[in-house]
Amino acid sequence: MIKYVFFCTLLSATTFFSCKNTTTPPPAVPIANTEVETKSSIPDPGDLLKTLQGRWKSEQDSTYTLEISDTQMNHFNSGKLTYQSIIDVDGACESSVCKLDGVDTSDGWCFTEIMVEDGKQVAQCNFVIFCDTNKFQYRSLIGTGSGLSFKKIK
Repeated sequence: MIKYVFFCTLLSATTFFSCKNTTTPPPAVPIANTEVETKSSIPDPGDLLKTLQGRWKSEQDSTYTLEISDTQMNHFNSGKLTYQSIIDVDGACESSVCKLDGVDTSDGWCFTEIMVEDGKQVAQCNFVIFCDTNKFQYRSLIGTGSGLSFKKIK
């Protein structure tokens, strides 16, 4: 009988003290996922294309606008279509059109504009300086100058 009372007391004490334990366990140490860590940090081209959708007004020339719908890019001056192109987003600036000697594109995204001029297909690589849902800046890799800057209007 004494063994039984001792056992019940011990069991009650264990339960009582375990319920009063309010210490928090140490934070879990994240386990390194080598598959994720070794993947390239190249941005998803779909993200840039999705962000570019809509109408953009030039900050340098109030009569110049861009309209981007899917991969179609239309350039307007004073409301009149001046030219159209198809854009191909190159998240790492690795296409042959974008790999130019002496041009560092390692810290950004590029997109290629593909146009038809005099019956021939012409491609021009553009480097994205900045892009979010309200502002878009880019410059041609073959031209000189600081580039073009646009604000979203629709």
